[in-house]
Amino acid sequence: MSSITIEASVNNLGDMEMAKRIFAIPDTLVVAIGPPTCIRILYFRALECGHLSKLKLIPISSLDYTFGDYLEKIKGVVEAALRKACHQGIILYVSCPDLLSQTDFDRMIQELDNPRRIPVEIFKRGPMEKRKTSPSQRLDKIAVKIADFVKTQPLVFSKNEAVCELPPLAADYTGVLSLFPDDAAVGQFLMTGSGCANCPSSVDKLNHNMFIFSRFDDLQAVYGCTNEIGEALTKHFQMHHQTKEIELLLSIGTPVTYMTGMNDHSLQGCDLFATTARIETNGFQTAEEGVAKALLKIAKATLKKIETRKKRINLIGYNPFLFGKRQHFHEIETCLTSLGYTVNFLGYESLDSFKTAAEAELNLVFSRLGLSLAKWMAEMFEIPYFFEIPVGINGFNQWLRAVSELLKTVIPESNYLDKEPQPCPACRVLLLGENEILDRLETAIPNDFGIPTIRANKMDDLDLQQMMVTHVIADPLYQNRINTITYKFIPMPYPSLSGNTYIELEYQYMGQTGYAYLKRFFVNEVTA
Repeated sequence: MSSITIEASVNNLGDMEMAKRIFAIPDTLVVAIGPPTCIRILYFRALECGHLSKLKLIPISSLDYTFGDYLEKIKGVVEAALRKACHQGIILYVSCPDLLSQTDFDRMIQELDNPRRIPVEIFKRGPMEKRKTSPSQRLDKIAVKIADFVKTQPLVFSKNEAVCELPPLAADYTGVLSLFPDDAAVGQFLMTGSGCANCPSSVDKLNHNMFIFSRFDDLQAVYGCTNEIGEALTKHFQMHHQTKEIELLLSIGTPVTYMTGMNDHSLQGCDLFATTARIETNGFQTAEEGVAKALLKIAKATLKKIETRKKRINLIGYNPFLFGKRQHFHEIETCLTSLGYTVNFLGYESLDSFKTAAEAELNLVFSRLGLSLAKWMAEMFEIPYFFEIPVGINGFNQWLRAVSELLKTVIPESNYLDKEPQPCPACRVLLLGENEILDRLETAIPNDFGIPTIRANKMDDLDLQQMMVTHVIADPLYQNRINTITYKFIPMPYPSLSGNTYIELEYQYMGQTGYAYLKRFFVNEVTA
């Protein structure tokens, strides 16, 4: 059995060479199967290669794995693909949890309705399979089988016009890894066989956080290797002389450790640090859910009761996976600091922000992911909280009035925003997607511009022309799935969906800058 190692994250897209090879196989559909986080990375690799039409995603939930009845769903998807005249081969791209649970894909393939005998091959990936044969050798054998089949086919196959559906949202453990950027006092350890480090090292790397992760194989996962991981972790920190710097160690779970029960065991070596928090993430929940879980766990481990209050406000619930860059909060931060308050972004500034959090007069909550922490702090420290995202002119002004009342402070009129009635043409806006910013825009756009909005969460069966839509507001990933050119597209990146692909775009949504951003599109000052 190989020894367990601890490695530092590297900012890249991972095994792009293997992705290029698998998508280069002609007229072959890659069907990616596994937990949402395990197949998310493949979407962005296909996007990078320009082959979204050669990928199909089948996310498997934790309940699916519990009941073990998801093979029928996969079978249906594969048989639908086999009926199309554009595929000469299908590759089932299988992830670690299915290898550990010994999912019987071979039997499923034998039972497929496949009258043309199109090759359906299993490509097993990840650290749970590397011990046996190299992925390159396994892929070569699959490519040869498909090439041999093609030689026997006299028919000319049609072109595949389909585009892969959008990827699953970023995983819970990736959200935890976005906390405390550049703070040497916080160590982040991802407990994984190694493959789970791909997304937070690449597309879901939204700040400059470095983290470390474990590397182990299938045998070590099955036998349980938490003691060995703890020993390797101790050696790593002692070798790099980091134990004096780190005040808080976050031990973060992944699908493999969740499914093997390793998440339930404490690691040896964690007594090296003043505080250790084990975050029970599992890869089946979203980044925002992971952040909510981690914020509460960290607060319970670090916050202490104090006797006096200071002129301090905590901002709870900001995270780049929902809000993008922190600059979007510039107006809010400027307003609060102008009133003489120190502003703490809990979980995004340094660990010191938690040490002073109990001194605050008020907690301002900006998303659902901050509610559990705010409610706990209200109970433990009697700090009131207010939950609202100040999107739109009316929304911002109402938020300011509520904050003024809670602080018992008069906020100068100069902080309130003015709007002028806009001569908007006959606009009709489709808000496409599902997140809290779009929730607020659904109200803000009619209030600020008098423009009606329509809401849809998915692209399926949407006929924009029949809906008489003039503008679409969505993450730019949706543009890969919309073919019409009869509307203006207003980019509103949602990093939990698109990672860091569009996070640098000059877009806005809050306060005066958010109003001005939308106004440019609605009064024809820009073209999509």
